[in-house]
Amino acid sequence: MIERVVELSPEKAFEELRSLLLKNKCKITAEEQTKSITVEQGSLWGVSPKGTKKTISFHLIPKDSETRIVSISSLTSDWIILSAVAYVLLGMMSVLFWWFATSLESSTLFEFSVAVSYFKILSILGAIGVIVQLLFDVYIYAKIDSFAEETLRLLP
Repeated sequence: MIERVVELSPEKAFEELRSLLLKNKCKITAEEQTKSITVEQGSLWGVSPKGTKKTISFHLIPKDSETRIVSISSLTSDWIILSAVAYVLLGMMSVLFWWFATSLESSTLFEFSVAVSYFKILSILGAIGVIVQLLFDVYIYAKIDSFAEETLRLLP
């Protein structure tokens, strides 16, 4: 959650924020004039906190002659599903290749011993992929508010 107080009336702050969001190619999914605006920002294939597909809600609260703007960011369900699918596929790949390797390990044929090595390498790469995906997701989640923070900073 990110907050900022701007020296604008709620009407002017809403218009400035809306204009800024449209300029940054955000898709407006809901808006309540001078009170709130919700957008989808980023891409399903985004690889940075700023580029990852997310929903951001901006709530405008009048405060004397100023406006307090509060933003809440969350990952979209389709991005979460894609991430979960990546975990499942990488995990299945790792387990399956390790199973192939252990099944062929008892064979005395040279061709199988080479295959065992390749399957073990592929299994380890799958496990590394799961770890990298986990670190990537933690980083994305920790920095999810970066676009909202930058947008609020650009308001007058």
